[in-house]
Amino acid sequence: MHPKDAKVEICAATSGAVKFLLQTQDANGSWKDFLLPAGNSNVWVTGFVGNALAGINDSSAQAAVKVGWQFLERNIKDGKGWSYNPTVPGDADSTLWALRLAEALGFDQSDSARGAAQFIEEHVRDDGGLATYASAGPIQKYIGVPAFVPFEGWTQSHICVTAACANLGKNCQRFQSYLLAKQADDGRWPAYWWFDDEYATAEAVVAFVGKGRTVEDCEAEIALPAARAVDWALGRAGKIHGENIFALAHVLRILARSNREDVQSALMKGLAELVAMQKMDGSWPASSKLRVPRPDVLMPDVKAKWRMWTGMPPGAVSLHSVLEHTFTIFSLDHYAVYTTATALYALQEIMASPAWEGSTEVADDFAGGKVATNA
Repeated sequence: MHPKDAKVEICAATSGAVKFLLQTQDANGSWKDFLLPAGNSNVWVTGFVGNALAGINDSSAQAAVKVGWQFLERNIKDGKGWSYNPTVPGDADSTLWALRLAEALGFDQSDSARGAAQFIEEHVRDDGGLATYASAGPIQKYIGVPAFVPFEGWTQSHICVTAACANLGKNCQRFQSYLLAKQADDGRWPAYWWFDDEYATAEAVVAFVGKGRTVEDCEAEIALPAARAVDWALGRAGKIHGENIFALAHVLRILARSNREDVQSALMKGLAELVAMQKMDGSWPASSKLRVPRPDVLMPDVKAKWRMWTGMPPGAVSLHSVLEHTFTIFSLDHYAVYTTATALYALQEIMASPAWEGSTEVADDFAGGKVATNA
């Protein structure tokens, strides 16, 4: 794809994605996706989608994001944190995405945001990382399993959660040592809640490199590990096939942070594939696979017998059946909201990258409000 063509394609793809997301926001102001024993997620997903739309210079998108924030404010847990949905105990991952939205909207000093920031502090572990759950008690009680069931896997530091929080405020420096220590030998950052490590790796690279610069501009302590991540993503770019838009979008987010010629070539090729996979309604095929490991598992095994969750079996529910059907399961974002928001993230970061030839022209179109949603 030629950069001039890419400019047109990005604007069109962005417009379609925004239109789809505006149409899928419900009357409460929330977006929902995934299906697990707790039901659909509307709180965590709203924080994520709101962030994807917050950077769009369009009045309809901005209005939708603010309504989404109002939904989150109505559903904060005891004034200090957010959760998967209103019925589930609060967690750091849902909370950090809501806080990232608050920051994007300039509401980071609101009472709810300040309370949530303190809630995040309760999840910082001694190793410098961030856990999804600060303690086992509330989530254990919610699921309905006895206290003797270990939950160390869910209360330990999680790389994917920590990397996402490193993009909140000034947290990058705070979590830098932990993340650098957790980078795998091949350059990726392994995820706990996702099958695709592209998510955690993209969040880490974006946090380290920051805005307005490339990997090659960074100081050595950041440039070297970030370059290893780019090399890993470059290898992944040639192996992601089919409709795994979730993984592809995060690979493009990583590649957009380097100005190497071979990386830019792969970026343009991947961008063409991403655009080609967009559906007529503006969405992309659902491909985000959220997994739920057993709570005693410290590092999920991709070769375990994972099952897509479709509901509890009828009849009596024993402890054994609860454990069997609540854990080692996964959910696909069946409404395609989460995957579409992820693709929108990638398009915006490609547009904003100083490494990309067409970024200035496309950025001008965004700033001038030429990315129409027709909503």
